[in-house]
Amino acid sequence: MIKLNKQNIKIFLLIGFVFVLFIFNRTEGFSLFNKVTAQTADLLGGTGSDSSSVPGQIKEIKQQLDINISPETPKPNDDVTITIETYGLDLNSTDIQWLLNGKEILRGDGKKVFTFNVGSTGESKVNLNIFPKDQPQIARTFSFNPSNVDLLWQSETYTPPFYKGKALFSPESSVTMVAIPNFVSGNSRVNDSNVVYKWSIDREVMGDNSGYGKNYFKYTADIIPLDKDMAVEAYPAGQETRKGVGETTLSTKNSFALFYEDNPTNGVMFNYSLTDQINLGLRNESKISVFPYNFSVDNKNSGLEYTWYVNSEKIDIPSNTNTITLKKNAQEKVDLASVLVNLSNPTHIMQTTGNIIDFLFNNN
Repeated sequence: MIKLNKQNIKIFLLIGFVFVLFIFNRTEGFSLFNKVTAQTADLLGGTGSDSSSVPGQIKEIKQQLDINISPETPKPNDDVTITIETYGLDLNSTDIQWLLNGKEILRGDGKKVFTFNVGSTGESKVNLNIFPKDQPQIARTFSFNPSNVDLLWQSETYTPPFYKGKALFSPESSVTMVAIPNFVSGNSRVNDSNVVYKWSIDREVMGDNSGYGKNYFKYTADIIPLDKDMAVEAYPAGQETRKGVGETTLSTKNSFALFYEDNPTNGVMFNYSLTDQINLGLRNESKISVFPYNFSVDNKNSGLEYTWYVNSEKIDIPSNTNTITLKKNAQEKVDLASVLVNLSNPTHIMQTTGNIIDFLFNNN
């Protein structure tokens, strides 16, 4: 006979509580199972085994189309291809109709691919109609607004006066990118300030530089000279489907320097540069200047250091001097002056260059 005490009573109560929980869970679990089974049967069209009765919502799932558009954001005069597919319907034996701006362009069984040209401006509307034999018609509408975004850039580097070329993008230099979108609303062009811009470098979005009205972007190159793929996506505010894209590749170019004659009458002769070996004939002296290209400076004397050598001897002149005067040696029958100059930018260590040239003086 079990002697009841407080400890035994606690044990019996605990066993009874566990037993009640076990019975309750089995009952509720069975009830839950019945509810799930009933709901599943209702969704499939009844509690019986007949699965031929498929409700309308299941048919709609089967009618969902897999649509591929290439390119997704066409530029003016681009060819666009729309391809459709579905796994709940045999499209190869189904009548398919394609209309462009209300005019039928293509129709027939299995016409799953439609290609058209978006034109230069304005909206192009494509209507797709699918006519299944035993199901309701399926209709889709696509709208395209070809938009062109011109992407311009200007490097903040130095070039000499009258230079007809473009200042180039050199290592560690800065460049300003400017987007010029060409969106038309009605008969007027959408103002650039009413456009949303998204800038990216090598497909990495520059979030801080993107947003409403931000049509320009300033970028400073790394110390390692690598090409950069610059891109901008733009669309009128509230009309993201009218997206336009501008892209360009920035290639870094090395800085360089060229020699020019500094004529006492006409000044620096920028119309031609001096190269290789120059015969000065019977002249007693000649003044030459060197000018930098694609350095991150405001002018030729701002922040650059020049180091001059004549016949391998360093010339003791101020480091910001870009001009020297050569004088012939009267004691030599033919005087050769080999001139070397090195240029460097102390604040941009990758911006450095040099140039060398020979000058001949004749004494008879």
